[in-house]
Amino acid sequence: MATLILQNTHLAMEEEIKSLEKLKRETSEKIGEAADHGDLKENAEYHAAREKQSLIVYKIQLMQSYAPFRIIEDNQITTDQAGFGNKVSIHEEGKDKPEDYYILGPVEEELDLFPFIVTYHSPFGREVAGKKEGEYFTLDIKGVETKFTVTSIEKISST
Repeated sequence: MATLILQNTHLAMEEEIKSLEKLKRETSEKIGEAADHGDLKENAEYHAAREKQSLIVYKIQLMQSYAPFRIIEDNQITTDQAGFGNKVSIHEEGKDKPEDYYILGPVEEELDLFPFIVTYHSPFGREVAGKKEGEYFTLDIKGVETKFTVTSIEKISST
């Protein structure tokens, strides 16, 4: 199953991966330089560079693990009902005002491109999907049924 991703997020992800690949090469050079300093058991520069390298490789693999992608363009996003690519204002029962949530995918969440991202495959995202303005849904949160009402739906612009 393909991972949904906004067009601009896909471009941002590709740029991030390029940047990480460059950092990975630079870190490899630092590992080589640190290894040239002798005994690796007590070489803090070597161990720090190796740890950094591991984190870089992990980030690259994590982003690539979401492939294959289904790129969603702006003209494919609608506002008649909540779904992927929408900013949805939701009022939680008992709260003073609604909060905005961005219904997106794991890559947007990983790149931290928007505040309050709810992935479309999370329990909250699945419940809000398909709801129209004024409709409500309930979720069991820590054993308590909580009511949420959709107050507005906007298109997230990926430009």
